[in-house]
Amino acid sequence: MNTRKPLTHAFYLLCLLGACHPAAATESTDANANDTAVKKLLAQASYWHSKAHDEMAIDALQKVLAADDKNIDAMYLLALYSLQQGNVQQSEIWRKKIAELSPQDPRLNALNSASTLRNIPQDKLTAARQLASRGQIKEAIAAWRALFNGNPPPDDVALEYYQTMAGDSASWSEAVAAMRQRASVMPDDVPTRQALAMALTYQEPTRREGIAQLSRLAPDDKNADKALQQALLWLDAKAGDLPAYTAYAQRHPDDSAPMDHYRKSVEGDATKAGFDALNSGDLGGAKDKFAEALQTRANNGNALAGMGYVALRQNNFSDAEKFLRRAAQEDTTNPNNVQWAKDADNARFYGALGQARSLSQKGSYDQALASLEGSNTHDDSQQLAAEMLRADILRRQGKLPQAEEIYRKLLAERPQNTDIRTGLWWVLKQQNKQSEADAMLRTLPASLRTRFAAVGDNGDGERKAAQSALEAGNSSRAMQILQAASGKYPQNVWLQLDYARALRKAGQKQQAATVMTAVTTRSNTSKEALYAAAVFAAEENDWSRAQSLLARVPRSSYSADMTALSTRVQTNQQLDIARNYLRLGNAAAARNSLLALQRNPPQTPVDVGRLAELLMQSGDSSGALQLVRENQAQGLHGSVIDYAGQIRVLNQAGQFAEAESILNAPALQNGTSQQEMNDIRTGSLIARADRLREKGQIGKAWNLLMPELQRNPTNTDLLLAVGRIYQADHMDDKATEIYQYVLRKSPRDKQALTGLVNLALARGDNDAARRAFSTLEPSQDADYMLLAARVAAANGENQRAMSLLRTAQWRLQQGDENDNDELSAVMSLPSPTRQAQLTAMSGINSMMRDLQEKSATWTSAGVSLRSRNGESGLGALDEVQAPMILSGAIGDATRLSLNITPVSLNAGEMSGEAANRFGSGALEHAEKLAQAAASTSTTTSSTNATSQGSQQANGVAASLSMSGDNYKLDIGSTPTGGEFTRLVGGVEWNPKLTQNSSLNLKAERRAVTDSLLSYVGVKDKSTGESWGGITRNGVSAQFAWDNELIGLYSKLGFDTYVGTNVPTNHAVSAQAGSYLRPWKTADSELKVGVNVNYMNFDRNLSYYTLGQGGYFSPQDFMAVSLPVTLTRHLNDWDLTLNGAVGYQSYKQSKSDYFPGHSSLQSQLNSYASDDDDVDAVYKATSKNGIGYTLGVDARYHLSDNLALGANLGYDTFGSYNEGKALFYFKYYVDQDK
Repeated sequence: MNTRKPLTHAFYLLCLLGACHPAAATESTDANANDTAVKKLLAQASYWHSKAHDEMAIDALQKVLAADDKNIDAMYLLALYSLQQGNVQQSEIWRKKIAELSPQDPRLNALNSASTLRNIPQDKLTAARQLASRGQIKEAIAAWRALFNGNPPPDDVALEYYQTMAGDSASWSEAVAAMRQRASVMPDDVPTRQALAMALTYQEPTRREGIAQLSRLAPDDKNADKALQQALLWLDAKAGDLPAYTAYAQRHPDDSAPMDHYRKSVEGDATKAGFDALNSGDLGGAKDKFAEALQTRANNGNALAGMGYVALRQNNFSDAEKFLRRAAQEDTTNPNNVQWAKDADNARFYGALGQARSLSQKGSYDQALASLEGSNTHDDSQQLAAEMLRADILRRQGKLPQAEEIYRKLLAERPQNTDIRTGLWWVLKQQNKQSEADAMLRTLPASLRTRFAAVGDNGDGERKAAQSALEAGNSSRAMQILQAASGKYPQNVWLQLDYARALRKAGQKQQAATVMTAVTTRSNTSKEALYAAAVFAAEENDWSRAQSLLARVPRSSYSADMTALSTRVQTNQQLDIARNYLRLGNAAAARNSLLALQRNPPQTPVDVGRLAELLMQSGDSSGALQLVRENQAQGLHGSVIDYAGQIRVLNQAGQFAEAESILNAPALQNGTSQQEMNDIRTGSLIARADRLREKGQIGKAWNLLMPELQRNPTNTDLLLAVGRIYQADHMDDKATEIYQYVLRKSPRDKQALTGLVNLALARGDNDAARRAFSTLEPSQDADYMLLAARVAAANGENQRAMSLLRTAQWRLQQGDENDNDELSAVMSLPSPTRQAQLTAMSGINSMMRDLQEKSATWTSAGVSLRSRNGESGLGALDEVQAPMILSGAIGDATRLSLNITPVSLNAGEMSGEAANRFGSGALEHAEKLAQAAASTSTTTSSTNATSQGSQQANGVAASLSMSGDNYKLDIGSTPTGGEFTRLVGGVEWNPKLTQNSSLNLKAERRAVTDSLLSYVGVKDKSTGESWGGITRNGVSAQFAWDNELIGLYSKLGFDTYVGTNVPTNHAVSAQAGSYLRPWKTADSELKVGVNVNYMNFDRNLSYYTLGQGGYFSPQDFMAVSLPVTLTRHLNDWDLTLNGAVGYQSYKQSKSDYFPGHSSLQSQLNSYASDDDDVDAVYKATSKNGIGYTLGVDARYHLSDNLALGANLGYDTFGSYNEGKALFYFKYYVDQDK
């Protein structure tokens, strides 16, 4: 037997994994190593593939085959990855190798289904994924199923599909069954095993099974480990679940949340076991037992009292009082009832005392004194303790005479009390009453005299001095004091905390962290030092470090403050999990986490604010507001900075009055420095001003900020807000000055650079926009991506712009991670609420649609109807068109479009009298009148010309056009099927002159569509002559100026009208107007204006006899109108309503019946001279009056690829009216490219 090859393979694998050692070369070891190594390499391949690093995945798989050239798992993945990369040939090679080794292998079918994935429309696949990411699970499942047409899902997306199904309770069972089947076929596929395990945890009946599976995966997989932690928190834990919680706790000693959940959930032991545990010092066990007893009977007095005594041992006086008070009230027959009530009073006293002491240590002296007011007691020893603490707080506060007065009063009552004399000595010494202090020192025991002889103060005076400097706005002086005191009093951890906070506020975060690290690394680190360091870590939102620091303190030694902080740490760790779930789009898991916290909200205003912000992000604005309002109903305490998150939520929701009430709350003023108050108030004003600016209320936004700007003219945030107002008010020079000023101080300021980019884009300076954008720090957030897309589009890079917009769209759907700093969070622009996200998404979608028109290949088809009133057979015209358009982009700057339009025209059948005014009918009519004059039997009706019958034509028009950003060329034809088919087309150039002005130049040849005669020509059956088919051939120039608030324009045109057997006609036209936008938002606009139009033709050829043109050709036409246009973009709707009312006046000069036909006209003139009933000339006319137009243009986007549209219009003046209607669909063929 040749064993060299397998041994070589095993040796190779062992070397790959760092396990190569000569002593390991036994056959059994080789086999085990081979199996382990292969599994790890396969897992590595799956991991790298999931991260889009296929080259590294393929490298890992090649290593597997180097060791085992018949490994079907590796071959399958190589085939699958090749297929996904579009390398069908290479995929087929691997597929054949699998078929040779294992013809019935189920993965062959999986590869077949994977190949079908390439045929699934990517836009529909993207749409299904987007629905899932937004939490619309049912809709997402329906979209997925529509993709598969009843067939099993392709293997490459099967797991993703099953995971989506698992998010819906109705399809959860089906999803789990499918994943179980997949796992049985692919037992080594880690993503499948992980997805199945996670899905099992979504439902309580299978949650334990899922936890068991996740527990096996968790040690080697961070994602599985996170899912396990969440499942353990969801589980309704029982005593038998302890091994799972213990195993997790062993791997994560700093994460106590799952074990705490377990302990709170388990029911079991009775009250006696709780007291046994309490007496033995097992406070945690005692608490668990008492809790179990209360699960059985909520008013069990002994259990309630037991909980109170546990809380007393833990220095949690608030809980102790609560439980003992409940015990005394609810179990009145218990013989221990009186003692419980007394112990509850003691707990209340020591709780107030402890809270006052803690506040004093933090420097919150006024609050500490207020807390002491709740410590009223009749016990002498407790009264002494309260007064001693009051005196000490006054001493720390610097109110030394008041402290001395208390100490002397107490000393008079208890002259032998050493503690009183010691306190009095400290106060005297701090007041420099040296002789009195020395006299008091001599009354102390010898041991204290020796200790105090060389002792000064402990640094609290310096803390007070630094606080006073801060309140006076002198932060540099405060920093000097704290820096000096920090070295002098290293044992004062609260002074060290103050110093670290000052360093952090000054931007020296690394040095601040170093100060607090030193506090916790001394050999004799106290629990007070650990607690102070944990407070600092919590302020930094470093909840893992805070947890680690608190874990160094035995729970039995926790103070009430430590217990409260520990609860905060666990709450914020849960909030971090929920935030990450939202960022990753796992809405189901995020809702589970947030719902639990919403039902039992945190107690601190900071944490309530953070929870409310996450609810706001998830779209639950009403829940966020309710949470904030409920928290405020409990009373305001602390400082304004503690309510930063809540202020932010209120500002986001537009509840500015409520936000202002927090800022002005007297209860929060003492805890907030003037500088902090000014900063927060400024940030709130900026948020309100930005909201007003976004609504177009520029004046109100300006008036709101100006007083603050006058007080603080160098505040960067204020200046940037003013710059945005200038920019919105089209005062671009002023905005540029502000942005450049800010950039001189801070060259990479994001808001200033963004403002400059937008200004450059607005004035068409694409090079300046690109330069400013290149200075911006690259980011992955939606705002950056959207700005990058606008810069790319301005420079003609439409495909790149579209790609960036899709990224921005995805980022907005996922939600950008918010800044954790509470103060900067208030001062920054409001993060998007659900409505703001929808508004931003609307802007992105609008730009994507604009780019679609430029860069995507699309096809359109529809039906167009036009009905023009007039005399049947002459001026009346009914037109039906069925336009079909195919349009595609050539590169980024050019579009080519082909339009094929079947056309049906019908002027109706003329009456007898109408025939007299058609073709040569006037001459026939005159001849019959002459004959009638000679015969008395001829009736009037018999003198009418012979009817020419129905006037209609059917044919096809075609055109080809090429266009770019500022030009358009087209060539085509009028419809076939009429008397004449004309070549038409034009050239148009639209150069931009300045930021706000442009020029439009045209040279064109167009069909005149006023009537059947002018459009395609008609034939006189009596003479056989055809005439008409008029084209307008001319040039025009238009100047326009628009600053997005008002606009002006003027136009001048010269045209020549040419047709067959119709005299040439010349016309001049002029137009001028202006408009303003009284209302404009990001997605809607109202435009009102005034328009003046003048037109004059050399000849009046408006009629239908031979030589006439059949088109409106007045002399001295003048119209003044007042147009109004409303445009709205709402979700998937684009809507435009327009109308105008105006006054028109024109003349029409007299015109021969047969212009250009001198013989016919001469004959008619002869008849007219003999008979007054014969007209040879159309009489001159003049008309004036009121006219109006109405129009509606609507488009609905059914999907990213398909839109339906309609355009309706009506125009009338006097007896003239014309109605139009167009209905169409538009399909974007390559929208996903």
